[in-house]
Amino acid sequence: MECHVKKMTKAMNINFHPGRDDFVDRLFSFLSKNLPVEVINLKRIREHVFFVEAKPRPFILKGYNNLSKLVLQQEFTNELKKAGFNHTYEYYRFTEVPLYFENNYYGCISYLDPHQYPFSFKTQAEREEGLEKLIDYHAVTKKLVSSYDSLLPTQNLIKKWSNRLRQFKNNQAIVNYYVPKNITYELNNWANLALRGMRKHQLLFESSNPVILHGDVAHHNFFRVQTGELFLIDFDLISKGPASFDLLQYANRILPFMNWSLESLVEMEGLSDYINDKSFVYGLIYPSDVFREWNRVVKLKSYYDPSRVAPLMEITVNQYNQRKNFIEKLLKLV
Repeated sequence: MECHVKKMTKAMNINFHPGRDDFVDRLFSFLSKNLPVEVINLKRIREHVFFVEAKPRPFILKGYNNLSKLVLQQEFTNELKKAGFNHTYEYYRFTEVPLYFENNYYGCISYLDPHQYPFSFKTQAEREEGLEKLIDYHAVTKKLVSSYDSLLPTQNLIKKWSNRLRQFKNNQAIVNYYVPKNITYELNNWANLALRGMRKHQLLFESSNPVILHGDVAHHNFFRVQTGELFLIDFDLISKGPASFDLLQYANRILPFMNWSLESLVEMEGLSDYINDKSFVYGLIYPSDVFREWNRVVKLKSYYDPSRVAPLMEITVNQYNQRKNFIEKLLKLV
Protein backbone atom coordinates (compact mmCIF):
# COMPACT_ATOMS: atom_id res chain seq x y z
CA MET A 1 0.00 0.00 0.00
CA GLU A 2 1.31 3.42 -0.90
CA CYS A 3 2.26 5.41 2.16
CA HIS A 4 0.78 2.50 4.12
CA VAL A 5 1.85 3.05 7.70
CA LYS A 6 2.74 6.71 7.49
CA LYS A 7 -0.88 7.39 6.68
CA MET A 8 -1.99 4.86 9.27
CA THR A 9 -0.45 6.91 12.02
CA LYS A 10 -2.11 10.03 10.72
CA ALA A 11 -5.38 8.19 10.70
CA MET A 12 -5.19 7.85 14.46
CA ASN A 13 -5.22 11.60 14.95
CA ILE A 14 -6.76 13.14 11.87
CA ASN A 15 -10.28 12.87 10.56
CA PHE A 16 -9.57 12.54 6.84
CA HIS A 17 -13.21 13.13 5.91
CA PRO A 18 -14.77 15.62 8.32
CA GLY A 19 -18.49 15.28 8.73
CA ARG A 20 -20.69 12.35 7.97
CA ASP A 21 -19.50 9.64 5.60
CA ASP A 22 -22.38 7.31 4.87
CA PHE A 23 -20.16 4.62 3.37
CA VAL A 24 -17.92 4.59 6.45
CA ASP A 25 -21.00 4.37 8.66
CA ARG A 26 -22.30 1.36 6.72
CA LEU A 27 -18.90 -0.29 6.69
CA PHE A 28 -18.52 0.28 10.43
CA SER A 29 -21.87 -1.40 11.02
CA PHE A 30 -20.89 -4.32 8.75
CA LEU A 31 -17.58 -4.86 10.55
CA SER A 32 -19.20 -4.66 13.97
CA LYS A 33 -21.60 -7.42 12.99
CA ASN A 34 -19.16 -9.68 11.17
CA LEU A 35 -15.84 -9.47 13.05
CA PRO A 36 -15.10 -11.26 16.34
CA VAL A 37 -13.42 -8.10 17.69
CA GLU A 38 -14.75 -4.90 19.20
CA VAL A 39 -14.67 -2.21 16.50
CA ILE A 40 -14.34 1.18 18.20
CA ASN A 41 -13.74 3.55 15.31
CA LEU A 42 -13.21 3.51 11.56
CA LYS A 43 -11.41 6.20 9.57
CA ARG A 44 -10.78 6.40 5.87
CA ILE A 45 -7.15 6.71 4.79
CA ARG A 46 -7.87 6.68 1.06
CA GLU A 47 -10.26 4.89 -1.24
CA HIS A 48 -10.82 1.32 -0.02
CA VAL A 49 -8.21 1.64 2.74
CA PHE A 50 -9.23 2.30 6.37
CA PHE A 51 -7.71 2.49 9.80
CA VAL A 52 -9.71 0.38 12.24
CA GLU A 53 -9.41 1.15 15.92
CA ALA A 54 -10.40 -2.08 17.60
CA LYS A 55 -9.88 -4.28 20.63
CA PRO A 56 -7.70 -6.18 21.27
CA ARG A 57 -5.58 -4.43 18.58
CA PRO A 58 -5.94 -1.93 15.72
CA PHE A 59 -5.52 -2.99 12.12
CA ILE A 60 -5.73 -1.73 8.54
CA LEU A 61 -8.66 -2.69 6.36
CA LYS A 62 -7.98 -2.83 2.62
CA GLY A 63 -10.46 -3.52 -0.15
CA TYR A 64 -9.87 -5.50 -3.36
CA ASN A 65 -12.16 -5.61 -6.37
CA ASN A 66 -11.89 -9.39 -6.66
CA LEU A 67 -11.24 -12.24 -4.29
CA SER A 68 -8.21 -13.60 -6.16
CA LYS A 69 -6.25 -10.39 -5.50
CA LEU A 70 -6.97 -10.57 -1.79
CA VAL A 71 -6.10 -14.26 -1.57
CA LEU A 72 -2.84 -13.70 -3.48
CA GLN A 73 -1.77 -10.98 -1.05
CA GLN A 74 -2.73 -13.07 1.98
CA GLU A 75 -0.89 -16.13 0.76
CA PHE A 76 2.16 -14.28 -0.51
CA THR A 77 2.83 -12.40 2.73
CA ASN A 78 2.27 -15.64 4.64
CA GLU A 79 4.75 -17.50 2.42
CA LEU A 80 7.28 -14.68 2.77
CA LYS A 81 7.28 -15.11 6.52
CA LYS A 82 7.46 -18.90 6.31
CA ALA A 83 10.48 -18.58 4.02
CA GLY A 84 12.26 -16.32 6.51
CA PHE A 85 11.38 -12.77 5.45
CA ASN A 86 9.76 -11.51 8.63
CA HIS A 87 10.11 -7.79 8.06
CA THR A 88 6.67 -7.12 6.67
CA TYR A 89 3.05 -7.05 7.79
CA GLU A 90 0.65 -9.97 7.99
CA TYR A 91 -3.01 -10.52 7.21
CA TYR A 92 -5.31 -11.45 10.06
CA ARG A 93 -7.84 -14.23 9.43
CA PHE A 94 -10.67 -13.18 11.71
CA THR A 95 -13.32 -15.14 9.81
CA GLU A 96 -13.42 -18.26 7.68
CA VAL A 97 -15.57 -16.51 5.09
CA PRO A 98 -13.98 -13.53 3.27
CA LEU A 99 -15.34 -10.12 4.21
CA TYR A 100 -17.45 -8.93 1.27
CA PHE A 101 -19.08 -5.53 1.37
CA GLU A 102 -20.54 -3.45 -1.47
CA ASN A 103 -18.62 -5.07 -4.34
CA ASN A 104 -15.25 -5.35 -2.59
CA TYR A 105 -13.47 -8.05 -0.63
CA TYR A 106 -11.65 -6.77 2.44
CA GLY A 107 -8.47 -7.95 4.08
CA CYS A 108 -7.35 -7.11 7.61
CA ILE A 109 -3.68 -6.12 7.79
CA SER A 110 -1.59 -5.82 10.95
CA TYR A 111 -0.96 -2.27 12.11
CA LEU A 112 2.74 -1.43 12.37
CA ASP A 113 3.80 0.92 15.16
CA PRO A 114 5.97 3.60 13.55
CA HIS A 115 9.37 4.77 14.69
CA GLN A 116 9.63 8.42 15.71
CA TYR A 117 11.96 9.03 12.74
CA PRO A 118 10.41 7.82 9.46
CA PHE A 119 12.55 6.18 6.80
CA SER A 120 13.70 8.25 3.84
CA PHE A 121 16.33 8.20 1.10
CA LYS A 122 17.99 11.37 2.38
CA THR A 123 21.07 9.76 3.98
CA GLN A 124 23.53 7.27 2.53
CA ALA A 125 23.05 5.01 5.55
CA GLU A 126 19.30 4.80 4.90
CA ARG A 127 19.78 4.24 1.18
CA GLU A 128 22.14 1.36 1.89
CA GLU A 129 19.79 -0.06 4.52
CA GLY A 130 16.88 0.02 2.07
CA LEU A 131 18.98 -1.67 -0.59
CA GLU A 132 20.02 -4.39 1.84
CA LYS A 133 16.36 -5.01 2.73
CA LEU A 134 15.42 -5.26 -0.94
CA ILE A 135 18.25 -7.72 -1.60
CA ASP A 136 17.12 -9.82 1.37
CA TYR A 137 13.61 -9.83 -0.10
CA HIS A 138 14.94 -11.02 -3.48
CA ALA A 139 16.96 -13.79 -1.83
CA VAL A 140 13.79 -15.14 -0.26
CA THR A 141 11.51 -14.71 -3.27
CA LYS A 142 14.01 -16.45 -5.53
CA LYS A 143 13.00 -19.59 -3.62
CA LEU A 144 9.29 -18.83 -3.96
CA VAL A 145 9.05 -17.75 -7.59
CA SER A 146 8.38 -21.24 -9.00
CA SER A 147 5.34 -21.57 -6.74
CA TYR A 148 3.85 -18.42 -8.26
CA ASP A 149 4.72 -19.18 -11.87
CA SER A 150 1.10 -19.32 -13.03
CA LEU A 151 -0.16 -16.64 -10.64
CA LEU A 152 2.08 -13.69 -11.48
CA PRO A 153 2.80 -11.89 -14.76
CA THR A 154 6.33 -11.80 -16.13
CA GLN A 155 7.61 -8.24 -16.10
CA ASN A 156 8.56 -6.89 -19.52
CA LEU A 157 10.50 -3.76 -18.64
CA ILE A 158 11.33 -2.81 -22.22
CA LYS A 159 7.67 -2.92 -23.21
CA LYS A 160 6.64 -1.05 -20.05
CA TRP A 161 9.17 1.72 -20.63
CA SER A 162 8.38 1.93 -24.35
CA ASN A 163 4.74 2.56 -23.45
CA ARG A 164 5.78 5.11 -20.82
CA LEU A 165 7.86 7.00 -23.40
CA ARG A 166 4.97 6.93 -25.88
CA GLN A 167 2.62 8.34 -23.27
CA PHE A 168 5.10 11.06 -22.35
CA LYS A 169 5.33 12.10 -26.01
CA ASN A 170 1.53 12.28 -26.14
CA ASN A 171 1.61 14.55 -23.08
CA GLN A 172 4.50 16.68 -24.27
CA ALA A 173 2.42 19.70 -25.32
CA ILE A 174 1.32 20.09 -21.70
CA VAL A 175 4.77 19.30 -20.30
CA ASN A 176 6.38 21.91 -22.55
CA TYR A 177 4.17 24.58 -21.01
CA TYR A 178 6.42 24.17 -17.96
CA VAL A 179 9.60 22.56 -19.29
CA PRO A 180 11.85 24.00 -22.04
CA LYS A 181 11.65 22.07 -25.29
CA ASN A 182 15.39 21.42 -25.39
CA ILE A 183 15.08 19.46 -22.14
CA THR A 184 12.16 17.28 -23.29
CA TYR A 185 14.02 16.72 -26.56
CA GLU A 186 17.03 15.45 -24.60
CA LEU A 187 14.85 13.30 -22.35
CA ASN A 188 13.32 11.61 -25.39
CA ASN A 189 16.78 11.01 -26.87
CA TRP A 190 18.03 9.44 -23.65
CA ALA A 191 14.98 7.20 -23.48
CA ASN A 192 15.35 6.01 -27.08
CA LEU A 193 19.07 5.39 -26.56
CA ALA A 194 18.38 3.42 -23.37
CA LEU A 195 15.69 1.27 -24.99
CA ARG A 196 17.90 0.47 -27.99
CA GLY A 197 20.70 -0.60 -25.67
CA MET A 198 18.38 -2.65 -23.47
CA ARG A 199 17.02 -4.47 -26.53
CA LYS A 200 20.53 -5.13 -27.83
CA HIS A 201 21.58 -6.66 -24.51
CA GLN A 202 18.21 -8.17 -23.61
CA LEU A 203 19.72 -11.62 -23.17
CA LEU A 204 21.59 -10.32 -20.13
CA PHE A 205 18.25 -9.55 -18.50
CA GLU A 206 16.72 -12.86 -19.52
CA SER A 207 19.67 -14.95 -18.33
CA SER A 208 19.28 -13.84 -14.72
CA ASN A 209 17.49 -16.09 -12.26
CA PRO A 210 13.99 -14.70 -11.70
CA VAL A 211 12.70 -13.42 -8.38
CA ILE A 212 9.35 -12.03 -7.32
CA LEU A 213 9.75 -8.35 -8.02
CA HIS A 214 8.32 -5.87 -5.56
CA GLY A 215 7.53 -3.38 -8.30
CA ASP A 216 7.26 -0.18 -6.24
CA VAL A 217 10.41 0.48 -4.22
CA ALA A 218 9.52 4.06 -3.31
CA HIS A 219 10.64 5.29 0.11
CA HIS A 220 7.13 5.00 1.57
CA ASN A 221 7.17 1.24 1.02
CA PHE A 222 10.16 0.93 3.35
CA PHE A 223 8.82 1.44 6.85
CA ARG A 224 10.75 1.77 10.09
CA VAL A 225 8.85 0.28 12.99
CA GLN A 226 9.02 1.34 16.61
CA THR A 227 11.85 -1.10 17.39
CA GLY A 228 14.03 0.51 14.73
CA GLU A 229 13.80 -2.42 12.30
CA LEU A 230 13.12 -1.69 8.65
CA PHE A 231 10.10 -3.37 7.03
CA LEU A 232 9.15 -3.74 3.37
CA ILE A 233 5.44 -3.30 2.64
CA ASP A 234 2.87 -3.12 -0.19
CA PHE A 235 3.08 -6.03 -2.63
CA ASP A 236 0.23 -5.00 -4.91
CA LEU A 237 2.54 -4.75 -7.95
CA ILE A 238 4.46 -8.01 -7.60
CA SER A 239 5.53 -9.81 -10.77
CA LYS A 240 8.24 -12.19 -11.96
CA GLY A 241 11.54 -11.05 -13.39
CA PRO A 242 15.26 -10.47 -12.76
CA ALA A 243 16.20 -8.66 -9.54
CA SER A 244 17.89 -6.00 -11.67
CA PHE A 245 14.46 -4.59 -12.58
CA ASP A 246 13.76 -3.67 -8.94
CA LEU A 247 17.34 -2.48 -8.51
CA LEU A 248 17.06 -0.18 -11.52
CA GLN A 249 13.96 1.35 -10.02
CA TYR A 250 15.66 1.65 -6.63
CA ALA A 251 18.67 3.39 -8.18
CA ASN A 252 16.37 5.77 -10.04
CA ARG A 253 14.58 6.57 -6.78
CA ILE A 254 17.72 7.33 -4.76
CA LEU A 255 19.87 9.13 -7.35
CA PRO A 256 18.11 12.51 -6.92
CA PHE A 257 19.13 12.38 -3.25
CA MET A 258 22.73 11.57 -4.23
CA ASN A 259 23.20 14.52 -6.60
CA TRP A 260 23.25 11.97 -9.42
CA SER A 261 26.67 10.71 -8.38
CA LEU A 262 27.72 7.61 -10.30
CA GLU A 263 30.73 7.22 -8.01
CA SER A 264 28.52 7.02 -4.92
CA LEU A 265 26.14 4.62 -6.63
CA VAL A 266 28.80 2.11 -7.63
CA GLU A 267 30.16 2.09 -4.10
CA MET A 268 26.90 0.64 -2.81
CA GLU A 269 27.20 -3.05 -2.08
CA GLY A 270 24.57 -4.82 -4.12
CA LEU A 271 24.73 -2.40 -7.04
CA SER A 272 28.44 -2.31 -7.82
CA ASP A 273 28.41 -5.65 -9.69
CA TYR A 274 25.68 -4.43 -12.05
CA ILE A 275 27.79 -1.61 -13.43
CA ASN A 276 29.54 -4.25 -15.58
CA ASP A 277 26.15 -5.28 -17.00
CA LYS A 278 25.49 -3.17 -20.12
CA SER A 279 21.76 -3.86 -20.02
CA PHE A 280 21.66 -2.42 -16.50
CA VAL A 281 23.75 0.61 -17.46
CA TYR A 282 21.42 1.38 -20.36
CA GLY A 283 18.51 1.03 -17.94
CA LEU A 284 20.08 3.71 -15.72
CA ILE A 285 20.04 6.10 -18.67
CA TYR A 286 16.27 5.88 -19.08
CA PRO A 287 14.55 8.86 -17.29
CA SER A 288 11.88 6.70 -15.69
CA ASP A 289 11.09 9.05 -12.82
CA VAL A 290 10.44 12.07 -15.05
CA PHE A 291 8.14 10.18 -17.40
CA ARG A 292 6.27 8.41 -14.61
CA GLU A 293 5.50 11.55 -12.65
CA TRP A 294 4.59 13.77 -15.60
CA ASN A 295 2.34 11.08 -17.06
CA ARG A 296 0.60 10.75 -13.70
CA VAL A 297 0.07 14.48 -13.28
CA VAL A 298 -1.35 14.81 -16.80
CA LYS A 299 -3.62 11.80 -16.32
CA LEU A 300 -5.01 13.28 -13.10
CA LYS A 301 -5.15 16.75 -14.67
CA SER A 302 -3.38 18.12 -11.61
CA TYR A 303 -0.87 20.19 -13.58
CA TYR A 304 -2.74 23.33 -12.49
CA ASP A 305 -1.74 22.58 -8.90
CA PRO A 306 1.60 24.29 -8.09
CA SER A 307 2.23 21.84 -5.24
CA ARG A 308 2.12 18.95 -7.72
CA VAL A 309 4.18 20.65 -10.42
CA ALA A 310 6.98 21.99 -8.19
CA PRO A 311 8.52 18.55 -7.43
CA LEU A 312 8.40 17.72 -11.13
CA MET A 313 10.21 20.90 -12.03
CA GLU A 314 12.87 19.93 -9.50
CA ILE A 315 13.61 16.53 -11.06
CA THR A 316 13.08 17.67 -14.66
CA VAL A 317 14.65 21.13 -14.85
CA ASN A 318 16.62 21.85 -11.68
CA GLN A 319 18.39 18.47 -11.76
CA TYR A 320 18.81 18.41 -15.53
CA ASN A 321 22.52 19.26 -15.59
CA GLN A 322 23.35 16.75 -12.86
CA ARG A 323 21.42 14.04 -14.70
CA LYS A 324 23.14 14.94 -17.97
CA ASN A 325 26.60 14.64 -16.38
CA PHE A 326 25.56 11.29 -14.87
CA ILE A 327 24.40 9.97 -18.25
CA GLU A 328 27.56 11.15 -20.00
CA LYS A 329 29.58 9.05 -17.54
CA LEU A 330 27.32 6.05 -18.16
CA LEU A 331 27.82 6.33 -21.91
CA LYS A 332 31.55 5.83 -21.41
CA LEU A 333 30.76 2.44 -19.85
CA VAL A 334 28.77 1.15 -22.82
